[in-house]
Amino acid sequence: MTFCWPQENCGKRSTGGIDRISNLPLEIKENILIRLPVKEAVRTCCLSSNWRLAWTSIPELVYENHSISTSGHVRPEELNECTTKMVEFLDKFLSIHDCSIRKFAIVHVKPCFGALNRWLEILSRRGIEEIQITHLPSYYSWEVPPTFWNLHCLREVELIGCIIALPQAFKGFKLLKSLSLAWLDISEADLSNLIASCPLLENLNLIVSKHGMHIRIDAPMLKHLQLRCLRFNQVCLRTPSLVKAILSLRDDLLNHRESNFIHLLDCLPKLEMLYVGGDLTKYLAYGHDPKLSTKFYHLKILHIVFNFACQRQAAVVRQLFHHAPNLQEIIVSESDMGYSFKPEEWTQNTVFEHLKYVKIRNFNNQKSVLSFVAFLLASTPCLEELHFTHEVEDPEFLQKLLQLKRASKKARIRPPIYLKKKES
Repeated sequence: MTFCWPQENCGKRSTGGIDRISNLPLEIKENILIRLPVKEAVRTCCLSSNWRLAWTSIPELVYENHSISTSGHVRPEELNECTTKMVEFLDKFLSIHDCSIRKFAIVHVKPCFGALNRWLEILSRRGIEEIQITHLPSYYSWEVPPTFWNLHCLREVELIGCIIALPQAFKGFKLLKSLSLAWLDISEADLSNLIASCPLLENLNLIVSKHGMHIRIDAPMLKHLQLRCLRFNQVCLRTPSLVKAILSLRDDLLNHRESNFIHLLDCLPKLEMLYVGGDLTKYLAYGHDPKLSTKFYHLKILHIVFNFACQRQAAVVRQLFHHAPNLQEIIVSESDMGYSFKPEEWTQNTVFEHLKYVKIRNFNNQKSVLSFVAFLLASTPCLEELHFTHEVEDPEFLQKLLQLKRASKKARIRPPIYLKKKES
């Protein structure tokens, strides 16, 4: 369908009915327009003469291509066609729109370098505060244009699939508080300098796929961190204010590493929520006698993925339990359980005085689970709920589970779903 821009006669037609929308207050109009897709917002110019230019004052410009947002592989010619249509529309939009724009977003469309550079030059004079540029096909990449580094009023940035090269004259984003970068192509030095040049940064979401990177995050004000890596050499965190950390690692070369990653957690004493996923527990356990030295008195929520069949990983989990005396919620996700914990390994000075909620997911070895759950139930005087999300086919497991002794009289067990074995 061809898109029509406002004409002089837009909004002058009358149906003779009651006009309920022409004289709406400006604030209500803006609230309506900002909730519409940008093309639909422009089309409101045909509602009435009072609406003809209402869209030219909306403070957000979000262009999303719904035709490829949920599809799989996209043909290059299809993606190029979408990009061409976007360039034509946004050029026209920015030539008519004459007010400030605080948010600019391109979603599921590959950016065009020249056009993007031109748009950012315009937005730099419009008080832009938030930029989101993402696209679905992961096999395409785009280069961040030079004008991006002159947007000194930015407070929130999300870039996916981009190529970043910091200019020598870059002085940082002094107001930036939230930064999200995924599947990017960037050097170690540029990544470190970019993060360090954002002194007010509070939220950082980083997905790194580049092989062998040394990741250094120096952000004294950072409170929330999501870090997902595929193969790296080392991670260094200088984040003394961090309260929430989601850390995940996927690496099939871990067994060849000699570094001990356990010291990473020692640098995060103010954590309130910690997620340890992927192969990170394996990496934490790798080395000689991994030991934590920091007490996590503020840690209340712990979600950890580990292999019960590995004694070193089990040792890391025990240390986290022991060094977090104020835990209130534990979520355990497991993929392969073959190691049954000995009672003495779990009863060494470990009592959860404040733990109220436990969730257990994905287990294979029922004996190991029962041993672990028996330890938890005996060590949690304030436990309110133990929740299983796994499915089992053994009715005896459910019976043994419900017979375990509990330190908390109000502890409620939500057992796994029992699936009857199909008769052959």
